[in-house]
Amino acid sequence: MNDRVALKKLLSFIQDTSWDTMSDNVRNQAKKCFLDLAGVITTGAKNNSSKKAAEYVRENYPSGDCTVLATGEKSNLIGAALANGMAANALDLDDGYSLLRGHPGAGFFGALITAAEKSNCTYGELLAALVVAYEVSIRDGYTIRNYYGWDHSSGSYSTFGTAAAVGKLMGLSDEKLEMAISIADFITPVVPAKRSTFVPSMNKDGIYFGQHAGTQAVVMAMTGITGRNPVILDDEYIKYIDTLGETYYMFDLYIKFYSCCRWAHSPMLALSDLIRKNGFTADDVESIDVYSFGNAGTLYRKAPTCEDEAMYNIIYPIAAILLFGKCGPIESSTDKMLDPRVPGTIEKIHFHREPEYDKVFPGKRFSRVEVTLKDGRVLNSGAYEPRGDVNADVSIEDLKVKLHDINDIYAPSEMTDALIDAVLNTSAEAPAKVVLEKIKELAITNIHPEIRFI
Repeated sequence: MNDRVALKKLLSFIQDTSWDTMSDNVRNQAKKCFLDLAGVITTGAKNNSSKKAAEYVRENYPSGDCTVLATGEKSNLIGAALANGMAANALDLDDGYSLLRGHPGAGFFGALITAAEKSNCTYGELLAALVVAYEVSIRDGYTIRNYYGWDHSSGSYSTFGTAAAVGKLMGLSDEKLEMAISIADFITPVVPAKRSTFVPSMNKDGIYFGQHAGTQAVVMAMTGITGRNPVILDDEYIKYIDTLGETYYMFDLYIKFYSCCRWAHSPMLALSDLIRKNGFTADDVESIDVYSFGNAGTLYRKAPTCEDEAMYNIIYPIAAILLFGKCGPIESSTDKMLDPRVPGTIEKIHFHREPEYDKVFPGKRFSRVEVTLKDGRVLNSGAYEPRGDVNADVSIEDLKVKLHDINDIYAPSEMTDALIDAVLNTSAEAPAKVVLEKIKELAITNIHPEIRFI
């Protein structure tokens, strides 16, 4: 049953959320989330998957006034949203929401900044649209998971949030906005959450196509195409609309510090701490036993040959910590993963399902590691959770360090500083292009063209 009262509240939240109406806490969280996403997309734009998406867009959406971050070329709104959507999730370093097992932020961010460029909005309007996208996306994620009876991935529920935020920035009337979110609800991609873990590919979580579909829904509504009755207006899901403007799910996002699937982060952190405390190297290790929740074991386990096999992998990221001391953009996206030591190291790492950890998944993602050294010592980490699980524990300073870690590989640190300054200090009344220009400049800069992405 389509509830017109709930529809009115949903549309009012989308249309009326503004910088002026948001509390200081929500404003600060919006900037914090924007900073993280901006830093991730500028690095992700260099990746092989981002370049391939840009090539596709060049051939099929060749004209327009919206920037494709991976190349600096122009496309139309739909094409650039698709390409930039790919860049947003190219590194698998973007935020996530544990109870939906997905990535709300990257699910709309490429389309969001594309629409901001197209609409010439203010920075405050851009941040307000970001808040709308988070809150609507996450609520739709809960809705469609229950309605269809299985887990949809980020590219599914982000379609609805993308349509809401892009429609807001493009100035749609309530009537047109209703059509846009209704169309988005109907054409949302079917992205099975677990298939991306079983067989890694550039499709990842379908994030790029969710943004394509959500933006397409807005353009279709603008031309008069209609839709009706988004599922979230059914009686049993109105509870999610009732809390709009009161409960903000974006405060429950986790932040990522490794360039790979979240499911691998807790054993990586556990191993990193054991290395730090005990001072051993890869040459000292006889074997590593990883005990984790069962879903982590569904990830790829072989030596990677491309970025997708590296990121959706439960064993390689742990090997990267042991061999390289980190798992960032270089380890997850370039030919560094082809280091001849990798296959042998992977053979030393064994995954075990821990039933006790299954009991608290997905809300908690515990792992522990047991390292057997060649000298006979056995080191146990104890149970670990991933860093960044509690959003409030991640500070702006933590994010500044993250942005420099992942962007200074390819660009002078001054450019990263300029982006950070623009995100945090640009006034709400200033044109959004002040911030967008810094994103575009950093995304297109690569002072190390010799790096080979695979």
